[in-house]
Amino acid sequence: MRLLKLVGVLSLVTIISTGCYKNESMNDNPINLFDELPIYDEEKKDIADSVSTLAGSANLTLPSNSIEVGKINEIDLNNDKKDEIVFFEKKEDIRNEVGFTVLDSSDIENNDISYMESGNKIEYANFYDLDNDGNKEIILLVQDKSTTTLTICRYENGKIDELISKLSYDKFNKDSFTKLGVIVDNLDNDNNLELVVYNYNYKTKEMDLNICNFKDNQISVVDSLTFKNVRNFEDINISVGNISSKDKALFLSLPNAEDNGYITEVVYLENRKLVNAFGDTKSQILNGYYIPFEDANNDGITNIPQIDPKSVTIDTLSTSTFPNSLIISWNKYNGKQGEDADVIFVSQIYYNYEVNFRFLIPNNLVGKLSIIEDTENKNSNYKVFNFYYNSISAYSEIAAHDRKILFTLNVAEKTIVDDTKNMNKTSNNVYESDKYIFSISDVNASELKKLDLNIEILKDYFSEVK
Repeated sequence: MRLLKLVGVLSLVTIISTGCYKNESMNDNPINLFDELPIYDEEKKDIADSVSTLAGSANLTLPSNSIEVGKINEIDLNNDKKDEIVFFEKKEDIRNEVGFTVLDSSDIENNDISYMESGNKIEYANFYDLDNDGNKEIILLVQDKSTTTLTICRYENGKIDELISKLSYDKFNKDSFTKLGVIVDNLDNDNNLELVVYNYNYKTKEMDLNICNFKDNQISVVDSLTFKNVRNFEDINISVGNISSKDKALFLSLPNAEDNGYITEVVYLENRKLVNAFGDTKSQILNGYYIPFEDANNDGITNIPQIDPKSVTIDTLSTSTFPNSLIISWNKYNGKQGEDADVIFVSQIYYNYEVNFRFLIPNNLVGKLSIIEDTENKNSNYKVFNFYYNSISAYSEIAAHDRKILFTLNVAEKTIVDDTKNMNKTSNNVYESDKYIFSISDVNASELKKLDLNIEILKDYFSEVK
């Protein structure tokens, strides 16, 4: 037993959180007491220093899902209305070990207990009440060499009980399935959390998606789906979103083994069965790059991105593999299954990642707008983009002849705005970011009028890339 005297532990509830945690009940959120940022709160610094001393030869470690947990966390694990301190550790010696230590604030003199297992890295860690009994389980995904395994522990009566481990439960590591990912959420609005485990087989290029319940200290698999031709585990992205105002779903972006693209899947739970909305239907979307799912129009429904491949521009001098700019059509799932499953268009947005702005394309310009950078005027702190309207199609063979300029967008760093050589005196400012001033010049007023647009309206279409 390692000893530590912590002054002021009971007053930790007043410390401001330095991280975030996904949970429907804000009262249950852990407070991350220590992360990679400098610590300015004196009490927090004392605790961090004390924990570092307690860890001894072990190093405090940050799980890979650091947006949800920190190196040190304050959380009520055993539903006694008092917060425990949980910190994650890594021991590097003859046999690498990772794990966590719990400090019980009700017993300051003898208040620490640890759990360690062999491994190189904590891929995932979090705290959830999986069986709805009021106590939070501690979920770990531990990487040991080339294999990731699932561990579930519980802290109760001053002890840590190992409920699920690689020695007692190998369901997800059978048949060369060596990599694991975990998501926890209430997917079917029954007030019970589902444990989503997705595991990957490098030999067969298959990913299994498993919906599980945790009850009586046991995992039961409710239903599973298998996805084939998945290129690797590292580029798999799965998030929880809404397909209606009431219903949730899993939104999957899977790296395709047959090319460098990403296939979109939408999976939801219905009558305790997993429904793969698109399957291999014609509505399945393939993107050349991973784009996170988001609620593009803020209506509470998660939207599905579809990249216009002809809009992608890449800086050939850059080492980045992501485009400088592209156009994305945002869609929502229509709620149907099989051959009737499809997406409904919501909006189209031009994204420029080079100078970090986006332009919401008006509906009457969807598919007919092209944005081309004027490279002759390009320099390190001033850029020019020409916005063209094509009455037939932005990328048709005759588009070049049919193309009409609508306006020119000038992007200048704020430090050179006063340099009149670089700024058009007739321009109109339409947007301002922390670094740039965006202004419009060479306005084709007559063409804009035909499209029911003007400069004032256009101002509302520019915003920052978030």
